[in-house]
Amino acid sequence: MTIDYSRTTPAPAPKWAHHLGVLILRVATGGSLIAWHCAPKAMAGWAHIWDKTPWPFPDELANMGFPMALPLALSLVVITLLGSIFIILGLLTRPMAFVLAVFSIVTALLYHSYPTTAPMAVLYAGSFLAIALCGPGLFACDRALRALSQRRA
Repeated sequence: MTIDYSRTTPAPAPKWAHHLGVLILRVATGGSLIAWHCAPKAMAGWAHIWDKTPWPFPDELANMGFPMALPLALSLVVITLLGSIFIILGLLTRPMAFVLAVFSIVTALLYHSYPTTAPMAVLYAGSFLAIALCGPGLFACDRALRALSQRRA
């Protein structure tokens, strides 16, 4: 059996496809984190602060042995909410994606016995690591800020 070396390799994908793919990944990952995790916890935290309603998230953290569960819960919600918004906008994309990937890995380790939370956290971690490695892409605020800073220099 002979090997046919005359076959050409497939043409690489155009650059716009890469940038569009990164944009879709940023919006899907950040949007789903906000919609299914940050927003419900943020709304419950807001109601806890202003209306004094119970908020189960600090109790979960306290049951895991974390000290100062209420300030920790507030800071986690704020960081993940702002980080997700920054990821969607493409603002400080690489650092935010790295921070959210670390948060997701820690979540997967802490909630390893929960059948839905740990696998979802691993998927978020993989998505955020991919965003951190690929960068924000062409359709991002980072690009506009970089161009603005180079124009001033």
